[in-house]
Amino acid sequence: MVRTTGRYRNRCVELDQPIELADGTSVEVQIRPIAETDRAERSHWAILGTDRLEEEWNNPEDAIYDDWKKLYGV
Repeated sequence: MVRTTGRYRNRCVELDQPIELADGTSVEVQIRPIAETDRAERSHWAILGTDRLEEEWNNPEDAIYDDWKKLYGV
């Protein structure tokens, strides 16, 4: 499942970020308008979450897994 935001213009949905899908792929679309106040709050939480994930992800103890394909012989 892929989640993204976008805009509705001229009877079409325009995505804010591209999604890698083959032409003709069937998708299910759920429309949920976002109020500007919700957008600001979501942005705030997204920034906090990303900062925390980067702290957790980029640490010396886990650096051994950076080249996981070599480590596991893939």
